[in-house]
Amino acid sequence: MSVEQSEASLPDYSGEERKRDVDITEGLPSQDQLNNAAKIPIFDGDGQVLAFEDLFLTPAPVKKRVMVIFIRHFFCGSCQAYVQTLSKSIPSPDNLPSGTTLAIIGCGSHSLISMYAKETGCPFPIYSDPSSRLFDILGMTRSLSLGESTPDYIHESVFASTIKAIGQILKRIPAGDGWNGGDVKQIGGEFLFEVHECVIDPVWCHRMRNTRDHTEVPALKRVLDLDDDSKT
Repeated sequence: MSVEQSEASLPDYSGEERKRDVDITEGLPSQDQLNNAAKIPIFDGDGQVLAFEDLFLTPAPVKKRVMVIFIRHFFCGSCQAYVQTLSKSIPSPDNLPSGTTLAIIGCGSHSLISMYAKETGCPFPIYSDPSSRLFDILGMTRSLSLGESTPDYIHESVFASTIKAIGQILKRIPAGDGWNGGDVKQIGGEFLFEVHECVIDPVWCHRMRNTRDHTEVPALKRVLDLDDDSKT
């Protein structure tokens, strides 16, 4: 595929459509924030370290889009339910629009990534930012509030979710990382970036306001220009 074909195949996510979906209250990350975030180390499931900017690097001048979903600690039942719902709705990276990738970043130990992928059925790459510095730099906050409503992606009670999390923690204690799920107060969000000629441009974001405030999956798919009838 030529560069022209590759770029032409990307959805044009701009103008009024962008304004409709951007979290205007908090705004997009600034260039200074992105510059500070670029070199922050993240870890894959094998413990290999890479920089945040490595998620976006691509041979120039190919254009691509990257959706980064920041989750809470790796034992958070609400975030697990979100990633499960997302994974059922978009079951493979091949189902994403051409030129688009998706990555998930948590704030716990990288040693829990394989467990998390298995629990959620997640087909997308998962990384760890145990320092939570990316969360900080990109303006995500800390909270234990459940919010006033239950999102559609959650199908069990808080009590059931808590019991499930405790069970997961207990299973990991022999491995030595049962208490390394991450900061329980840290909340995340979703960020869409466009990359062209090594320039990273944030085009949409949503920062969670409570522990159950991920962007609903149908809305996220609209941001990706991907609906239930989309074919890739």
